[in-house]
Amino acid sequence: MTRRIRVLVVEDAEQVRRSLVEMLEMEPDITVVGEAADGEEAVAMVADVRPDVVLMDINLPRLDGIAAADRILREHATRVIMISVENGPEYFRRAMQVGACDFLVKPFSPDTLAEAIRRAAPAEEPAPVPPAGGSRGRIFTVFSAKGGVGKTTVAVNLAVALAKRPDRRTVLVDLDLEMGNAATMLGIRPRATLADLCRREGPLDPQAVAPALHPISGFRLSLLPAPLFPHEAAEVEGEGRRDPGRNYPAEILEALRAAHDYVVVDTAANYRDSNLTAFDLADLILLVTTADIPAVANTARCLDILIQKLEYGEEKVRVILNQHDGAGGLTPDEVAHALNYPIAHVLPRDAAAALQAANTGVPFCARRARTALADAVEELAAKLAPDTVTARPARPPARRFSVLGLF
Repeated sequence: MTRRIRVLVVEDAEQVRRSLVEMLEMEPDITVVGEAADGEEAVAMVADVRPDVVLMDINLPRLDGIAAADRILREHATRVIMISVENGPEYFRRAMQVGACDFLVKPFSPDTLAEAIRRAAPAEEPAPVPPAGGSRGRIFTVFSAKGGVGKTTVAVNLAVALAKRPDRRTVLVDLDLEMGNAATMLGIRPRATLADLCRREGPLDPQAVAPALHPISGFRLSLLPAPLFPHEAAEVEGEGRRDPGRNYPAEILEALRAAHDYVVVDTAANYRDSNLTAFDLADLILLVTTADIPAVANTARCLDILIQKLEYGEEKVRVILNQHDGAGGLTPDEVAHALNYPIAHVLPRDAAAALQAANTGVPFCARRARTALADAVEELAAKLAPDTVTARPARPPARRFSVLGLF
């Protein structure tokens, strides 16, 4: 028989605390082992009742929930879920900084609460859930030698195309640490980011990373957003890291690979440590370029760095020719000749579709209307992962917001 999950409920409002306990008592695999009304009482009780999960309100008397969680997690091998009526990102960041594994905003349903506790509870066998088929997930790192070639557009829509297979799990990681905008292109207002994960203590395993993932409606797709502010990049790969000896991007990508079938990584146009990590761990590096001479020249230099200097090998690097329309630019054959390297896939120019997608937060691969550009991205997904399907959703996901709130 599976052991029941032991939960300590910490809430100063007696009626709310009683309601939480009653919710949990309805679950056959969860048992409430204690109740506390303030932070000091919670810290003292953890040693006695040894909960698997502590459900902790933020606003508590004597010792607030954040400080209590910090003390508990420094001294005990348990998990803490923070709860609050406040829904601002600052509360979430504070909770993540002390090591909380989840953050629930009141009010929430009994199902939401129970699922969060099951997700937080340590597994009886500490092995991550493998991707479908039992193998490690594949990492596709999307890179470009310069800005303006549509790299992020390719990464976002490739992730959507890969996620169309119902029994495959896909995650998009925005590793453009200073100027990432994958969240904007997916209509997401990030509550947690890469930087929040790097502030945590303890290992970044699949369970620890999961609360920072933002699900995308209509697909088995999640997003791990880039930091909200440029200075937070230093907490991921620079001198601002909580533990200077750790490679946080490597830990995060390995955790995501363990729990997903496909990991698509959008990167910045540089060769910093985080990008080198994404190159090292990638199954394939997708090098995006356009058919103009400056972009091709930069791509040639990039190929020299990736293949000759970093020695990744030609089998690992694929060149994607983006925004091709044949009107004045080089042909695919001319680009391949200039690079002395084959073009793996060509994506046509469709400025209207790309602009509409960027302004509405709905990728063109998520729309019902067929376009040559969306079809070409789905063909790319089929090449990279032959078991993907290209059927379009019955309807596009609901629009969440636009950059200017005008659409």
